[in-house]
Amino acid sequence: MVMTDRGDKDIEMKRTLLVFSALTAFVAPAIAPAVAQAQQAEIQDRDGRRGDTRARREQRQEPQTQPPRQPRQDRTDRRQDRREDRRQDRQDRRGDRRDDRQDRRQDRREDRGDRRQDRGENRQDRWGDRRDNRQDRRENRQDRREDRRDNRQDRREDRQDRREDRREWRQDRREDRYENRRDRRDYREFRRSWSRDNWRRDWDRRHRSDWWRGNRSFRGYTGVRVGFYFAPNYGYYSVPRQYWGRRWSEGDYLPSIFWRYQLNDYRTYGLGFPPQGTRWVYVDNHIYLIDEYDGYIIEVVYDFWRW
Repeated sequence: MVMTDRGDKDIEMKRTLLVFSALTAFVAPAIAPAVAQAQQAEIQDRDGRRGDTRARREQRQEPQTQPPRQPRQDRTDRRQDRREDRRQDRQDRRGDRRDDRQDRRQDRREDRGDRRQDRGENRQDRWGDRRDNRQDRRENRQDRREDRRDNRQDRREDRQDRREDRREWRQDRREDRYENRRDRRDYREFRRSWSRDNWRRDWDRRHRSDWWRGNRSFRGYTGVRVGFYFAPNYGYYSVPRQYWGRRWSEGDYLPSIFWRYQLNDYRTYGLGFPPQGTRWVYVDNHIYLIDEYDGYIIEVVYDFWRW
C-alpha cells in the first residue's frame, strides 16, 4: 500500500514538470522583449546619473589653466633652424679637420724633406767614413802581409839555421861515435869471433837455396809485393818509396822505420851474438847488425834467403 502511494506521487511530480516546461516554452518568447527593454532603461538611467555626478564634480572644481598650443609651423621652423645649425656646425668641423690634415701633411712633407736632406748628408758622411776605413784597412792588411812575410822569412832563416846546426851536431856526433866504435872492444871481439865469409860458406854448404820454404817463420808469405817487404815472424809491411829496393852498407845509418823488425833467434841462423847496445834486424832479404842508439850499421848479411 505504501509502495502504491509513492509511485503515484512520482507520477504526479513528473506531470507537473511537463506542464511547467510547456508553459515556459510558450511564455518565454513573449516576456523576453519586455525584459530587454527594462534592462536598457536601467542602463540609461545609470549612465544619466553618472553624467550628472560628473557635471556636479566639474562645477565644484576650479577651472584648470591649459597652456596655449604652439602652432605647428613654429615647431617646423625651429626644427629646420636646428637642422641648419647642426649642418653648419658639421661643415665648420669638417673644414677645420680638413685644414688640420692639410697642415699636418705640409708638416710631414717638410719633415720628410728635412730627413732626406739629413740622410743625404749622413750618407755622404758615412760614405766618406767608409772610404777612409777601407783605405785604412787596406793599408793595415798590406802592413800585416808585409809583417807576415818578414816573419815567415825570419822563421825560414831560423829553421834553416837550426837544421844546419843539427846537421853539424849530428855529423860531429857521428864522427865521434865512429871514432869510438872503431876503438870499441865489443866490436873488435865480435869481428874476431864471427866472420861473414866463414858463415856464408858454412851456411850454403848445409842448406839449400830454398831452405826457408816450410819454415813457420815465413808463414803468410805469398810472393814479392811492390812497395812491401816481408819480415819472418812479422809479415808484410809497407816501405816508403825512397827506401824500397835500396841497400845499405857497413858504416851507413839505417832508417828508424826498420829497427822494430828485430831478429831474436840469431842462434838458429848461426849468427854471432850481438854486442851490448846492438841488434840484428830484417830488411827485405838482408840482415843488418845496427847500433840501437842511432842505427849505425856494424855488419851486413846480404841475400840471407833467396825468393
